[in-house]
Amino acid sequence: MRDSSPLTITIDDDSELGRALDTNARTQIVLVRGRHRFRVTPEPDDPWANYDPERLRAALRKVAGTFTPEEGERIKAEIYRAREEGTRPPDRP
Repeated sequence: MRDSSPLTITIDDDSELGRALDTNARTQIVLVRGRHRFRVTPEPDDPWANYDPERLRAALRKVAGTFTPEEGERIKAEIYRAREEGTRPPDRP
């Protein structure tokens, strides 16, 4: 069984990458190695800091009714079918 935790790499504060992370602590950074690109996205200090329950309710009211009942049933059926078939690659439990 594979470990699902992300790989952790410690960065030296005085390195070029360390300084770039300090300078751009709130923005995404793209690392390029050869033909491969890796996106580094900072985790927010407090993911609930800007949570506004009334704003969420207003957004839900705005989109309520955009699906017909038939579309809703079709989407639910697709979700159940995907769960039964499995959505993970065959080499993952």
